[in-house]
Amino acid sequence: MFASAKRDVFILLLVCAAAFWWRLGRLGLFDPDEPFYAQTAREMLAQHDWVTPRIFGAPQFEKPILYYWLVMGSYRLLGESELAGRVPAAVAATLLVALVYGFGARRWGRRAGFLSALVLATGIEFIVTARFMLTDMVFSLFVCGAAFSFWMAVAKDRRRDRWVALSFACSALAVLTKGPLGSLIPALAAATYLIVARRRSPLRGPGLWAGLAIYALIAAPWYASMLAKFGWGYVDAFFVHENITRFLRAEHASNNRIEYYLEVLAIGSLPWTPLLVASLWRVRRAARDGAGLYLWCWILSSLLFLTAAQSKLPTYALFLFVPLALLMGSTLDSLLAEGWRSRVERWLILGLGLAQAAAALCVLAVTSLRPFSIPAIAMAAVWGMAFVLGRVRPSRGWVLMTASSTVLLNFLATTTAATTVEAMTSVREAAARVLSERSGREPVVTSPPLARGVHYYTRVPVSVLSGNPRPFFTPHPLPVVLGVAGLVDLVHESGSAICVMRERDWNGLRSQAPATLRLSPHQVGGTVLVRVEAQPELQRETQPELRPELRPHTQPQLRPDARPDSLHGLR
Repeated sequence: MFASAKRDVFILLLVCAAAFWWRLGRLGLFDPDEPFYAQTAREMLAQHDWVTPRIFGAPQFEKPILYYWLVMGSYRLLGESELAGRVPAAVAATLLVALVYGFGARRWGRRAGFLSALVLATGIEFIVTARFMLTDMVFSLFVCGAAFSFWMAVAKDRRRDRWVALSFACSALAVLTKGPLGSLIPALAAATYLIVARRRSPLRGPGLWAGLAIYALIAAPWYASMLAKFGWGYVDAFFVHENITRFLRAEHASNNRIEYYLEVLAIGSLPWTPLLVASLWRVRRAARDGAGLYLWCWILSSLLFLTAAQSKLPTYALFLFVPLALLMGSTLDSLLAEGWRSRVERWLILGLGLAQAAAALCVLAVTSLRPFSIPAIAMAAVWGMAFVLGRVRPSRGWVLMTASSTVLLNFLATTTAATTVEAMTSVREAAARVLSERSGREPVVTSPPLARGVHYYTRVPVSVLSGNPRPFFTPHPLPVVLGVAGLVDLVHESGSAICVMRERDWNGLRSQAPATLRLSPHQVGGTVLVRVEAQPELQRETQPELRPELRPHTQPQLRPDARPDSLHGLR
């Protein structure tokens, strides 16, 4: 398809630049997760502490240390900004595209490798996550590196020991990024393949012992330092709460459905969902190939595990788009070489492409999504042209038009639709308004999902307004204002407060607020700012004692000599 490997790499780098790097810092941090990592990196740098993650002045153990190191290094190099915070994920995404190209080219040829990398780089979930300050892309890079190295150890017996050692090294880096899953995911893929294919494990001899030593050298020191500082309380906070409890109890109950990740893979594969269906259509053919069988074992074993876990989010399955992209790239290579295998396959793929275009146009019928009319029409037009170009037989034009659709969407989302996107996803503008309107030490109260972003952008203390005394899955050391009754007491003590909340939370406050409060709302993008004041004639003459519901629900400060029970607030 292209003259040389250099041309392939050059084109893929251009695609990555357009998909991952174009206006990377244009949008404010997406709530609630990006501000969490940004605030943690900021506080660690401020404290000159490169060992213990911390947020709101206290240690936090949601994730291990490697991703924070990458963000802190980026901040040191580029200065603290949205762009700098997102650089590690964009770098990891670019490296993953290169990794897929190399693996696919080695196994199925240069064109198949190029197509696989193109499919990965232009998938909608992959593009979006590459532009987020999240651990998932870096984690995916190391997990996929471990899985690919294991396959190379199976296929290349002469260099088996080197590949085994590299697989252990990548797995250790994944464990240092997100925890035990960094070893579990590659192990499930390897064990499933060895059983199904009846192959002997390559984990033996000098390579195994060297791999174990490298694994311990990379992963063990930081975890050992956490155990030394915080004792078994760290084990309870991280290994039990953040891993076992998340597996057994849903953090987001509405996501806990059997079909959830099937939907994620189908929607996240856009615009290549028709190609995904075609790959499933050809699954028997792929399974006859050793590498294809390994990829399917990897996908299915991980999919079963993720489905069994009660806590589910789209980004948890991000790494699965890598083996899927390889399978889809191989299918696409066959389609370009052989054409449609049957009328059923032809109209299945083309029909699904038209369905994508129709779904994009449905945005025009939803009032709340009208600001996205231009991107929706553009996407539908591109997919319509792809249908025309592929109607007779699969062609280069069909492939390139399909690939360009999500790159175009990214361009529009960061230009013409940027203000609307930011209004729906970030409190950056609302935080600026808070700073301009806040009087003295006036309290700032937020909805739970906005607390991190408001604190990050304003740098002022915030309280959380919630009907739940434990509003976070993992508690933060923030004061909790318990419901409207708690807000009434807070306002009567301070005279006024600024509330930053989502529109649905504002509707609830407006309907429940008593006559003793005066509400002055302002719409700032998708966020509502409300100055809440006590009616002058109803203000109390004396300041009441702080009621229990206004006392902070905090995570205790951890001392190096802390006993296990000193972390009770994290349970």
